Amino acid sequence: MPPAMIGPLSLRHAASKGDPRAQFEVAARFAEGKGVPQDFAQAATWYQRAATQGFATAQYRLATLYERGLGVATDPARARVWYGRAAEQGNLRAMHNLAVLSAGRPGAKPDYASAVQWFTEAASRGLADSQYNLGILYESGLGVPTNNLEAYKWYSLAARSGDKDATRRRDVVRAKLDGASMRAADALVIQWRAKAVEPEANDARVAGQAWQPVRQ
Repeated sequence: MPPAMIGPLSLRHAASKGDPRAQFEVAARFAEGKGVPQDFAQAATWYQRAATQGFATAQYRLATLYERGLGVATDPARARVWYGRAAEQGNLRAMHNLAVLSAGRPGAKPDYASAVQWFTEAASRGLADSQYNLGILYESGLGVPTNNLEAYKWYSLAARSGDKDATRRRDVVRAKLDGASMRAADALVIQWRAKAVEPEANDARVAGQAWQPVRQ
């Protein structure tokens, strides 16, 4: 049973009985120091319990702890596993972080094909950071053939969110395109629509508050 200071009895009881939504909320309160002293080790324990039941947001949060070494020993391999499980369920930040790990870290061989796959999944759902990184891969020909049309499209979409680096790269790529290609690229940007995002897999408020009992 989580400590009394973590929250109401209904939350603590639900978490102790194995409700992954309540376990996620307990973990988040430990991680944020909400009502209790901040304790990443306890956060990892409760995220793990929810994550092993397939709770996507907990899987993502647990992966970040392993990646950063908060409350657990730094373990990029475990981080990758949990990011992968959360990404498969539609968590955008997990998709992005999995792609970043795939693109390379000190001492690891880059897997640009995997990076392209997961940046594309997140970018197609509107995540600006992934859109920018995907633009870099298309411009540089990493994991995909060099394609300035695609690079321009993804830089332009990221620039819509106010990303200044994306704006600069878009303008650099624009100078490489001829008139016909420029018109085609602009059409791609205008026609683009983001794919739907699963709220519970991405919104911590939805995920954490879902444990609350329904009033009759």
